[in-house]
Amino acid sequence: MKQLIPFRRASLVGLSFLLLLLVCVVPSASAEGQAEQLRRPFWLQGQQMRKAFAQAVKDQRERVVTLYSEEEEVALGAIVESDGWIATKASQIQKATLCELSDGRRIPFEYVGFDIDLDLALLKIDAKDLEPVDWQTEEPKVGEWLITTDSRELPVGGGVMSVSRREIPKSEARGVLGIQLEMVEEAIVEQVFPNSGAENAGLIPGDFIEKVGETEILGRRHLVETIATYRPGDTILLRIIREEKPLSISATLTHPFGGFLSRIAFQEQMGGPLSFRRDDFEAVYQHDTVLRPEECGGPVVTLAGKTVGINIARAGRTSTYVLPADLIVNRIADLKTGKFPPPLVKQPESEEPVGDESASDDSTGTDDSGSDNSDEE
Repeated sequence: MKQLIPFRRASLVGLSFLLLLLVCVVPSASAEGQAEQLRRPFWLQGQQMRKAFAQAVKDQRERVVTLYSEEEEVALGAIVESDGWIATKASQIQKATLCELSDGRRIPFEYVGFDIDLDLALLKIDAKDLEPVDWQTEEPKVGEWLITTDSRELPVGGGVMSVSRREIPKSEARGVLGIQLEMVEEAIVEQVFPNSGAENAGLIPGDFIEKVGETEILGRRHLVETIATYRPGDTILLRIIREEKPLSISATLTHPFGGFLSRIAFQEQMGGPLSFRRDDFEAVYQHDTVLRPEECGGPVVTLAGKTVGINIARAGRTSTYVLPADLIVNRIADLKTGKFPPPLVKQPESEEPVGDESASDDSTGTDDSGSDNSDEE
């Protein structure tokens, strides 16, 4: 008979958490001897589980901020230095104006630095004597508990490290504006899809789009091809004509959604909304905590209270990506000095019309459906 290999001695914090966790998750049997269905409070992201996590990371809430656009929460952030420096997910804060501390203070922030490769933003608030995160640059082990914290008493949730450090390549997905165009030569909006970048920007049926960034739009086909040069999460400047009056508006492109989705992409989104930017990272950790996109940007901590990185993307039904601590720490100095300035409205990769009038239209950013969506993008 094989001998069992003894476990290493667990730390006091980890052991205490494990005992509390066992109390939380063991269901009682029914009178007939049949196991009850696990009640919602005892689910991995349920209240009882979050209470168990809270005991292990009770000192972390002061190290997290919440970023707001008016009264809407748009992202979390990690305090990286005590004099008001905050790191967060850049593509998630395009509408943010205020930073809320754990004591309830709401403070305007200055957008100081932006690293497009890491999707990392560095913000500055007028505050002193803050509690910064305690970084751990060593990679956590697969199977280790990772906890997502915010500035409230209970953490957002917890999960386990499921995939070790790896690169996430750039996907082939194209940015989607979320409109249907009239079947005429000009780029005239016929329909605006709900919850799209176009709706959020304020586009309405009848708008005539004459310019994207610095690119003059030559017609419906040219608009489709121009939008296709952008990626999900990019913000573009549109010049439109509405009721014979010129207007300029900014729109943030999304990943394909609804009718724009391939079957596989639809299945991935069944677990809830995903982050606009969730690809093209030089390195991430992956864990299985279920988050909303607006819960990204904040610290991810171990049971010992060490911050291994920040949540950088909700990527799928069972996957959330963490930007590792070493990448963040090594970039902060450059972000502070202005080497990576805050983003401006991004121009397309090419300002030349793509293809010719005989080429097929596919503006959805997917190529799995087999349908011709020549008037949608």
